[in-house]
Amino acid sequence: MEQFSLFFNSLFMALAMSAPYLVLGYIAAALIKEYVSRESLARHLGDKGIRPILNAVGIGALLPICSCGVIPLGVGVHRAGAARGTALAFMTSSPAISPVSVIMVAMMLGPMYLATYVIAALCGSFLIGCIGNRILRDQTRPVKNFDTIVERVQEEDEHHVVGIKKRTRFGRAMHWAFWELGAEISVDLTIGLSLAALVLAFLPIELTEAYLGTREIWPLLLVILISIPVYTCSVPTIPIVWALFMRGAMPGAMLAYMIAGPATNLGELNAIRRNMGLRTATFYATGLILVALLGGLIANHFVFVTYEYKAQMIAENELKVQECCVPMIFGDRVERNNLGRIVASVPGWHYPFIAALLVTISVGLYQRSTLRLSSEKKRGQEESNSYSEESKI
Repeated sequence: MEQFSLFFNSLFMALAMSAPYLVLGYIAAALIKEYVSRESLARHLGDKGIRPILNAVGIGALLPICSCGVIPLGVGVHRAGAARGTALAFMTSSPAISPVSVIMVAMMLGPMYLATYVIAALCGSFLIGCIGNRILRDQTRPVKNFDTIVERVQEEDEHHVVGIKKRTRFGRAMHWAFWELGAEISVDLTIGLSLAALVLAFLPIELTEAYLGTREIWPLLLVILISIPVYTCSVPTIPIVWALFMRGAMPGAMLAYMIAGPATNLGELNAIRRNMGLRTATFYATGLILVALLGGLIANHFVFVTYEYKAQMIAENELKVQECCVPMIFGDRVERNNLGRIVASVPGWHYPFIAALLVTISVGLYQRSTLRLSSEKKRGQEESNSYSEESKI
């Protein structure tokens, strides 16, 4: 019973402390989407040289798109004339970094780890773009018809544009922030926080230290090979990383996981293979493995070279990471590093954000249940029609 109590306490406190940063992240992402047109941004990706790669990395980091959502836009940019490496740089940085994930990493893991993560992801995306443009040389055509391409790759937004067409731009941004982006991410984040709470409540420290708590290269390879095929989003991985840190994981392994996991999955690699060729997909997967591995090694042996995990039980079912190593990852906020219980109470100004987040989670659950019921109803109708046709025959 104590473990279950610890689980629910951990989940609530994580949601309560994350709520303001999540809500503000949704708003920032929505304002970028509404006021910065993708058409104008995409036009900066079609020239040759270093500049379009830098543009691709920067634009990708600003757009709040997951690894699946970035595929049609990245492929569309390539078909419009952008070089393969430039398109891959965009498809690497966009799912790995977003305004929401940056705020979450700063809040949960601290500024030092945030700087390491952002620099590794941006530099890795840039390297993939530069090397890809040399290895995957193709006939890069002048950029044209971007309006048509962006219209095609944004078909997922059309269903709500008609209904909110009469709203102001700010109203449309807020609708998208909470009804679209927030509803989707909040549910996924709750799943991630639940997994993190399970880790904190039930995972033995000895197991994490044995597999992820060394500076050797094999934990990095293990994490990368597990994370690349699986679909993960950048935001839900952050609380999982936080929980694994609390159980003894090393910074390098967690950095490798945060780069390799959200950046791609088997579905995306297959889509790249179909649209850009097997050679491009192979290069992309290999490049991600090397970038994640290099980032993990640099984190372990250069940035956090003096980091040492030390923990002690200060009360029953309560773990406290000693102050000597906490600032290396989390800054000076030692009160956040108890197992499931945050010493400082939730500040009063958090509660409006908590209410907004809970409403957004409810909207997301409602949308998913409605979509599932609609799919099951449609499937039932198709089966019924098929049965009727067979009866007539």
